[in-house]
Amino acid sequence: MAPTLDEDAIPRPVREVCERLHEAGHRAWIVGGCIRDLLMGEPVSDWDLATSARPEEVQAIFRRTIPTGLQHGTVTVLYKGEGYEVTTLRGEGAYSDGRRPDNVEFVRDLDLDLERRDFTVNAIALDPLTGELVDPFDGIGDLARRRIRAVRDPALRFGEDGLRVLRAARFAATLGFRLDPATEAAIPASLDTFRKVSAERVHEEWKKALTKAPRPSRAFDVMRATGILGVTCPRLAALAVAGWDRAMVRVDGCPRAFEVRLAGLLLDVGGDDPKWADGWLRGLRCSNQERKAVLHLLAHGRVDVAALEADEAALRRWLAEVGRDALDDVLAIAHADGHDVVALRAGAEAWLARGLPLTPAELPVGGGDVMAALDVRPGRVIGDVLEALLARVLDDPSLLDRDRLLALVPEAYRESLDP
Repeated sequence: MAPTLDEDAIPRPVREVCERLHEAGHRAWIVGGCIRDLLMGEPVSDWDLATSARPEEVQAIFRRTIPTGLQHGTVTVLYKGEGYEVTTLRGEGAYSDGRRPDNVEFVRDLDLDLERRDFTVNAIALDPLTGELVDPFDGIGDLARRRIRAVRDPALRFGEDGLRVLRAARFAATLGFRLDPATEAAIPASLDTFRKVSAERVHEEWKKALTKAPRPSRAFDVMRATGILGVTCPRLAALAVAGWDRAMVRVDGCPRAFEVRLAGLLLDVGGDDPKWADGWLRGLRCSNQERKAVLHLLAHGRVDVAALEADEAALRRWLAEVGRDALDDVLAIAHADGHDVVALRAGAEAWLARGLPLTPAELPVGGGDVMAALDVRPGRVIGDVLEALLARVLDDPSLLDRDRLLALVPEAYRESLDP
């Protein structure tokens, strides 16, 4: 079934920017991914425009602009509270660094501009004033066929920008398309160019695949089959068939949160090796917050559901280790791994509802109480005593009483001093 375009979905300000360019004697088109998404009936968040006007002409037409990338022809037009990237039609020279063209030549031919784009489904343009769709490489046909195909020669496209091989895998997952055989076959020979891509850009593509795809396994299957994954995460790529299949089922079954799905993906290669996992996450340029969350989920991602359901003291200790904030995510990973966690969740939530403390700060006694009871100054031992008191409460919740805990302080203090 051929895709159809709902022109009413184009915001009025986008049309008005094109109208202003037209009134000044230039052409303007909506291009790229936003046209692809419009044709697929998907919401569009960013609107990119191409124009025959040169950057300095765009700046002269609009009162408020940002020179986003003048050397590449891009000006951000600030119009009615939104920013729209307006890029002059261009052709490009060689890509020595595997990322950006060595030189850019402004052109008047829209087809030449579309020819430099990565995939046919992203090489479609629309003139919103006339309704004319420009599709020189049959991107609309590829949308109907649900196919990712490089514009013209895939080896040339991948040689221009090494990230494109990873984008091909990501689009296979986020769009639910298959790769054109010739496009997929060109990926292994392009991995040297992919190796030049910065970790930050790889991180962003992984994040899109893991958060936007209903089944991110489609991306990782392509990445593994073509060698992309062997460059980025050799440990994951080297999993045996059973381990790989288990990881793919798990990552698809996790909720669409980057840290949760990444932990689910890495559980079989990083769950027992936190030092490796920490180094790999740093290498991928994960933020400190992302890294901390993933490491915590890896540490607790394997859940012995039966043992926890059979031993309430073990369940309480496990709850304290996992923490309130990560409980849902850990249970989600366990569920995606094939475990029935309904009873475990109910048991955990029942203890939380009863006010079970999970950290020393939640005890009815604090550091000041401990110092007063022992007549000592602040020091590390105070925290050790509080940790010991928490451990006793987790083993026996009946001890959750201020007076009973204060009575236990001397004993906990003596134990903390033992070597």
